[in-house]
Amino acid sequence: MEPSVSNPYFFSVILVLIGLFVGLAIGAWLFSRAGVVASKVKKGEENTAFLKGVNYLLSNDHDHAIEEFIKAVQINSDTVETYIALGNLFRSKGEVGRAIRIHESIILRPTIDRETRIQAMYDLGMDFKKAGFIKRAISSLEDVIDHDPTRLDAHIQLEELYEEVVDWEKAYIVQERISRLRKTQDNNILAHLRTELGKSFFAGNDPNSAKRLFKKAISLDPNCIDVLLHLGDLYLSQKNYAKAISIWKRVMKINPPLTHLVYDRLERAYSEKNKPDDFEHFLRKSSTESRDNSYIHLALAECLAKGGKIEAAIKELRSVLRINPGSMEARKKLGKILIEHGRDNELALEYEDLLKRLDMPDKRFRCQNCGFESENVQWKCPQCLKWDTIIPKESESNASIT
Repeated sequence: MEPSVSNPYFFSVILVLIGLFVGLAIGAWLFSRAGVVASKVKKGEENTAFLKGVNYLLSNDHDHAIEEFIKAVQINSDTVETYIALGNLFRSKGEVGRAIRIHESIILRPTIDRETRIQAMYDLGMDFKKAGFIKRAISSLEDVIDHDPTRLDAHIQLEELYEEVVDWEKAYIVQERISRLRKTQDNNILAHLRTELGKSFFAGNDPNSAKRLFKKAISLDPNCIDVLLHLGDLYLSQKNYAKAISIWKRVMKINPPLTHLVYDRLERAYSEKNKPDDFEHFLRKSSTESRDNSYIHLALAECLAKGGKIEAAIKELRSVLRINPGSMEARKKLGKILIEHGRDNELALEYEDLLKRLDMPDKRFRCQNCGFESENVQWKCPQCLKWDTIIPKESESNASIT
């Protein structure tokens, strides 16, 4: 049978095919429109979750922020920025393992851009640091700098980690880069780093290398008390008393509040030199030249007390208290002398005066950057990690350790 349009059978088949084609076309159009609508709905839900997470983050509500960011990545797992934020939040909450897995997964993605990969590498380094995996943290940060030598934050973190593992040579190199990136003169920091390396050589019985590094530190910062103290120690170990004494005298001139750091050293040097009287003579001369320097008077008082010159020692201690009534060290030494020599009436007067000052702070040093307080001088603040910011409280108004 030949096909014919007039044939009712073939005509009905054609109508069915046309209807099917039209139906498929309409169905495809409707499906595509539904896909677009669904995509838009999903994108809207993702954005809503992300914005909620940001708002919670700004409110310092990390738990709810994490919940919303998790919703966002469940809706769209390709949003790398949300994963990065989520990983950093996990680290801030101490869930370092989850943070590490997230940042490692981001780095392994083949399609992410260079900047995002570098940021994920940096965040991974921070994860390892938080977890105490210092070597892995160092490796990650070194990778960051290899990919982007201008990353200042990575340099700063890396320098701190090198200090933590006592790799002073690498810490010094990185600090030089930091200074170049910031365009700042950080010679005081570089001097401390050279000093620390010198100390390690000195402790390892390599005085020549130590001396070379100490002198380099002084060339960087002639007023670095840390290096002056230890270079003096090195000269003393070599029985070069004249140089040791000369260097320690510089400390007393540069920063009188730190006289207590050189007092025992000077006393030992004069003693080994077999000229103990010269030490007392030096202190007397210094106290005359600097009548308002309570630290010199305190050192002289201790020297006189050790020599049995009690009345002279008491006089010097009273000079200290006249200059600095808040000197608890002077009060303790004076009280001890009065007790040992049975001078009860004077002791009672001193005790009465002391009671008026018991509300004074007992910690002698304070960081000028963050307010951290300490009983002893420290060259680097353990709280804010700044160098040369901890100074004696009584000299806060007019001095700083340099």
